[in-house]
Amino acid sequence: MKFTILSHAGMLVESGGVSVLLDPWLVGSCYWRGWFNLPEPERELIDGLAPDWIYLTHLHWDHFHGPSLRRFSRETPVLIPRIPSTRMVRDLHYLGFSDVREIPHGQGVQLAPQFTLHSFQFDPVAADSTAVLQDADATLLDANDCKCFGLSLRQIKKRFPNIDFAFRSHSNASCFPYCIEGYETDFSALRTKQNYLEEFAAFTRAVGARYAVPFASNFCFLHPQTRHFNDTIVLPDSVAAHMAETKSREDDPQCVVMAPGSSWSSADGFAVRDFDYGGQMEYVEGLSRRYAGALAAQQDRESSATGDFESFKRYFGAFIAALGWPLRRLLPAVCFAVEEAERKRFWRVDFRGRRIEELSADPDILTITVPALVINDCCRKKMFSVWTPSRRLRIRFGPAKFSRVYLLINLLDFHEHEQLPLRRFFSRRTLSVWRRRWREPLDLVWGLVVLGWLRRPVKSIYRRPSAAPQ
Repeated sequence: MKFTILSHAGMLVESGGVSVLLDPWLVGSCYWRGWFNLPEPERELIDGLAPDWIYLTHLHWDHFHGPSLRRFSRETPVLIPRIPSTRMVRDLHYLGFSDVREIPHGQGVQLAPQFTLHSFQFDPVAADSTAVLQDADATLLDANDCKCFGLSLRQIKKRFPNIDFAFRSHSNASCFPYCIEGYETDFSALRTKQNYLEEFAAFTRAVGARYAVPFASNFCFLHPQTRHFNDTIVLPDSVAAHMAETKSREDDPQCVVMAPGSSWSSADGFAVRDFDYGGQMEYVEGLSRRYAGALAAQQDRESSATGDFESFKRYFGAFIAALGWPLRRLLPAVCFAVEEAERKRFWRVDFRGRRIEELSADPDILTITVPALVINDCCRKKMFSVWTPSRRLRIRFGPAKFSRVYLLINLLDFHEHEQLPLRRFFSRRTLSVWRRRWREPLDLVWGLVVLGWLRRPVKSIYRRPSAAPQ
């Protein structure tokens, strides 16, 4: 086996004469010029790349990246997790891929003799998945953004007890807390950098991997609206330092920082390409100069965009109808402050009253400020699920509680993954999916008890196996 790190969450794995490409965001940016790879992959890594298979873990654009996918033959078989929604299937068909295969939870596909890829799904909101790749020489667990724990993680460990490499995200890719006005005083303890370091260490130790690779958080912000978020990123070398400082057992995973271009093979071991993550800001400055034209063009598009209130009404009208009375009662009224070149427009959604209206002034309620171009795309393309990782929003709570705002964001994701109205839970497809994922609801309840009621840190949800006898 050989694997090569290509980008933020992109990896090529080769065995038995075939190759599989995972989550290829390889070129350009995503999230409205919000995210760029850090560092960018060298051209020789991606030019001429022709994988035999592609696997996509979930729908977020830094994993399901249209411009990168268009580089490959549309006849390439694309593997995806079988989730309740068929959105990924339809989007791949829209891109022109004809051979799209869904993998049920816990099941695998034989890519070559003695080379398999198994998919384990977790997270009812983001509809994420973990991939396990195995041949006669090694077992790789690509968890990327998938935060599985408890019985669900134990299922993977029982099936694959000897994991050689664990790849996992290690930094915040959410709008919480950094897009909340005044978060420094009111939410400074919500998901800190230290939390992410501890969670990465706890997860990879619970997996029992030989090596832990910081992965799927290797990006930076270049857009003027998001550039100040660069100092919130947890860098891979900080992860490695934390793993070394907290090592307590001989069987702790060895943390290996692998920048794009780095590889490992069962024949030759590691070939690690150096990158100075300590020089992050200098690299960001260089990228800004390189992409000055593209960033300026994005600014021009945004400054000329006008808010499409009719698309907004259609989207939120359908969302309100899908919520049903019980969920509508839980949501606060929200105002979207839509930024155009010369003004802001105020669009209010009253979930309880089922009203959508444009106001003449900013009301003193929960207000989310967003550029017109971004809200238009989210409504027209039904892509609010990528809105929050983009961080192209600012949240002012007003009288609303954090829990209700968090619920609203998650219900928008739930809606776009076609799980609303709630009666869809009883469709044949959804029931067949959750029959395999019965452990997950138990894990989520346990997680709420540990994190919400007992107020323990996130690392507490990972149970480490006992040390091997000496």
